Amino acid sequence: MRRRGFAAAALICCALTVSGCSLFKAAGMIGRLFGAKKTSTVVTLVKIIGSVIGQFYDTTTKKALVGSWVYEEPAIQFESQNLLDKAGGVVASQNVADNITPYFELLGLKTGDIALDLRKDNTCTFTIGGRKIDGTYEFDDETKKLSLKAGLIPLPTAYLSIVNNQMAMTYDSSVLLGLIKVMGAVDTKSAFASVSKLADSYDGMKTGFTFKKSK
Repeated sequence: MRRRGFAAAALICCALTVSGCSLFKAAGMIGRLFGAKKTSTVVTLVKIIGSVIGQFYDTTTKKALVGSWVYEEPAIQFESQNLLDKAGGVVASQNVADNITPYFELLGLKTGDIALDLRKDNTCTFTIGGRKIDGTYEFDDETKKLSLKAGLIPLPTAYLSIVNNQMAMTYDSSVLLGLIKVMGAVDTKSAFASVSKLADSYDGMKTGFTFKKSK
């Protein structure tokens, strides 16, 4: 159990490395490549799981980012509306998240066990299984990238989406799966294989973490 706890901490640190997963290019590029629009379309009716990268451009701001966030479940997003529709839409995306959840839990990534506090002065604190790690973060309002450091260790850079009290930190599935694979020595090979198979089944799928704002 302790080894899995440390494995989970390693994953979150690496993955959250910026909850902004080192996978996002310039904001303008996101808009052009992924079809993102700088409009806050019916955001109250759309869930982050099953959304498109860049869909919540207007509501993803530094002001909205500051606060305390608690991990809820895996996040599933897509590069474009076309790929989301091809995958089966929001309902199918939620099913994928539900299928991945048990494997995340095997790695110690459980609902409520991970928290991220982001402050105005660009300092932050990760709380993983009761263990606190202080760090810093940078948020680029143009690209909507979040870059995190756990201590002095930079974590990958993630696609960030915020709407209402939800936040998704996602990145290319290969990046997340690579991190899981590194941790896979802790009898999680079957979990890795299952998550990998799910990710490979959908073109343009981004995988990561969904957080809920607690305050």
